[in-house]
Amino acid sequence: MSKILVEVYVPAARLKYDAYIPAESRVGEVGFLLSSAISDLSKGQYRENREATICNFSTGKEYNKNLRVFETDIDNGSKIMIT
Repeated sequence: MSKILVEVYVPAARLKYDAYIPAESRVGEVGFLLSSAISDLSKGQYRENREATICNFSTGKEYNKNLRVFETDIDNGSKIMIT
């Protein structure tokens, strides 16, 4: 399984993390996994959200939750944000 290293920004809690995400997983699944991990790491500053959305940090474009990560423009070093 290939993984992609991304920077994840959490505007609601003003946090930033580096994370490896699976390229074969759907964006919606990755959003939930990141949401859960960030909730744990932030000790409650960010609340887990089953409907978390992943967006391109630079453009604000929301990624389609049904696409697989490798089908998007997310690549190593990409900056994404979770809302």
